[in-house]
This record gives sequence, structure tokens and C-alpha cells, in this order.
Amino acid sequence: MRFRDEESGRLRVEQGKTDTRLRIPFTLRLHALDWSLEEIIRRCRDPVLSRHLVHHTRHQGRASPGDSVHPQTITAAFREARALAGIPIEPGRTPPTYHELRSLGIRLYQQQGYNPQALAGHKDAATTAVHTDSRGAEWIDVAA
Repeated sequence: MRFRDEESGRLRVEQGKTDTRLRIPFTLRLHALDWSLEEIIRRCRDPVLSRHLVHHTRHQGRASPGDSVHPQTITAAFREARALAGIPIEPGRTPPTYHELRSLGIRLYQQQGYNPQALAGHKDAATTAVHTDSRGAEWIDVAA
């Protein structure tokens, strides 16, 4: 995403896989972090001149300050941060991936009352169902 994708208090997002076009209001707030989209975008603005929201801040390999960060670089950094955090992985289980953060975000916004399919930009409700499945991590209340 680029800073030019800001328009009238909204962030325009074009989903590559589905060709879905979203306009997300800057006021969208994730209560679990107590951050709005506007605050997150503001955090992306730093002394480095860049067109990209997520960009390199120093030379790294072939990347120059201001260049966009490649998705594989983000995935590798997430993997490293997960290892540094010492998150235990149960035998026979795979460690959480960076992509699972999207699924978590969708579920958190759904708990706040947002339409998860619209927010995710999915054309098919079955795809959204995969992302909103808690995979048994949530408590189930049994009525008395």
C-alpha cells in the first residue's frame, strides 16, 4: 500500500487475489490494541521519504531506504521474532505463521461487530469462514 491510497479519511485497498476494492475508514479501531487505522498510518510516516506505508528505513541487501518491503522479508522477520519470543510449539503442531495474523485480526474485528467478509475483501463466504474459524482456541459457554 502507498500513502497515495489515502482518500478523504479512508484507505483504498485493492485485493490482488479477488480484485475486490475496499475503502476502509481511518476511524476503524481495533480495541485489542487500541489503535485506529489513522494512528497506524501515522506510525508509518517517518523521516525516510517513501511512497510505501511499509518501507525500508536503511540499506538492506539490494533495498534502499524508502523501498517497499518484500512480503518474504516480512514473513522471515515474523519467523525470527516468533523464535526470539520463545513461543512454545506443541509436538506435532506447526508454529503460527505471519498470515495467521490476518485471520486473528479478522476474528477480533468480527467480535467488535464488523462484517468479516467485507473487511477481508473475500468474494466467497466459505473463504471468510476459514479465516474466522477459531480452530478450537475459544471457550464454548454451555447454558445452565
